[in-house]
Amino acid sequence: MAVALQFVGTTEQNNSKGLIFKATFTGDYGTAGVGDLLNLTPSQNNGTDGGVTDPGFDYDEILEQPPTIYGVLNEALGGSYVNILPNAAPTLKNFGLQMYEPGGAEKGTGVAYSAPELAGSVLLVFYVPLQ
Repeated sequence: MAVALQFVGTTEQNNSKGLIFKATFTGDYGTAGVGDLLNLTPSQNNGTDGGVTDPGFDYDEILEQPPTIYGVLNEALGGSYVNILPNAAPTLKNFGLQMYEPGGAEKGTGVAYSAPELAGSVLLVFYVPLQ
């Protein structure tokens, strides 16, 4: 697993709830053009299944459909940056997180993350309609 997600909180805006996740990186980058796939479902096994970990057990949101509004709140990756890319048929397990090097080129398929990328993190937000 190259990207681990941890639930950190919520925000509300325009009749929507924003779910905020902290993304950290390990190992090698996924497939160029797609990125590393994100799994937005709650983990059933402390993140080893690829799902979202939640130390405070606050992530009780049930996402019945993939979010249509999302964004990057903060990046601390030593000059690298990310972009969220939905799949052509998005599900809760196939949003791509593309990584770009400081010069602007996407990281290559299977390339190891740099030390600043491994030490850094990104805050992501996904909005769902308020019930």
